[in-house]
Amino acid sequence: MTQPLLEVKSLTKHFTSKPGLFSKEKVVRAVDGVNLTVYPGETVSIVGESGCGKSTTGRCILRLIEPTDGEIWFDGKNIRDFNETELRKARRNMQLVFQDPFASLNPRKSVGQILEDPLIVHGIGTAAERRKQVEEIIEIVGLTKQHLNRFPHEFSGGQRQRIGIA
Repeated sequence: MTQPLLEVKSLTKHFTSKPGLFSKEKVVRAVDGVNLTVYPGETVSIVGESGCGKSTTGRCILRLIEPTDGEIWFDGKNIRDFNETELRKARRNMQLVFQDPFASLNPRKSVGQILEDPLIVHGIGTAAERRKQVEEIIEIVGLTKQHLNRFPHEFSGGQRQRIGIA
């Protein structure tokens, strides 16, 4: 049987507010007991009403915020045990795509700059190699090299969604 690419077991994230002069400590149970298994080649969407914990779940899986409890296994390794270097390497193979792509695209950067930034952060390639990779990925999602010099507000919602995927 094929090993899961991602396995999440009993993922929990609680946010605690500090007690004030006239208030007690409060606990917000943002995510409580999420289980998820994703096999190679599968795509998973998490849907639900506003405020139900979709983004928090994704951020916990990527460890952009630390989960309160639960296990997160990626490619057979428990990423809750990863140090910062291992986590950065694993994140190269993980991605969140938000429903509203406009909110996740920097309006002051061109699409080319937005797509190149992760490659720079992860130290991938020379400037010329990164540019070539960005040109290839934009075409994979159905846009052209000419789109790389445009800014997010110049695209339709569907095009922005594809930029987010790229």
